[in-house]
Amino acid sequence: MITTLFALSISLSLSFLFQNILAQGQEEEQQQPPVSNAGPDQTVNEGDIVILNGTGSFDPDGKIVSYAWGIEDSDDEAPAVTLNGQNTSNATFTAATAAGGDVDSYLFELSVTDNDGLIATDAAKVIVAKDVG
Repeated sequence: MITTLFALSISLSLSFLFQNILAQGQEEEQQQPPVSNAGPDQTVNEGDIVILNGTGSFDPDGKIVSYAWGIEDSDDEAPAVTLNGQNTSNATFTAATAAGGDVDSYLFELSVTDNDGLIATDAAKVIVAKDVG
């Protein structure tokens, strides 16, 4: 009788353990990270209004709840730019006069956060040229 109760107790414990493991696995499968899409790299003229387009970003199992654009890198001589709409899917700025010779380059990063708190990033390069035609 004690052996039967012991075996039943182990069986129930293992069953409970496996159910918890399966539930955790299903929970993790349901929480997919978003996909950040900062749009294509661009080459623009000095003085152009540049649109950084993150509307291609999406969340396969929920929705994007925040966007954050930032300047990840730039040429040493490149003049500072001010981003408008940093917390929207589309940010803009006016391309400054190229200071580093004929071109300056900037690397912009888009971070998106989904409704599960998961974050994804992508980058787009913008080259500002004196005259690209």
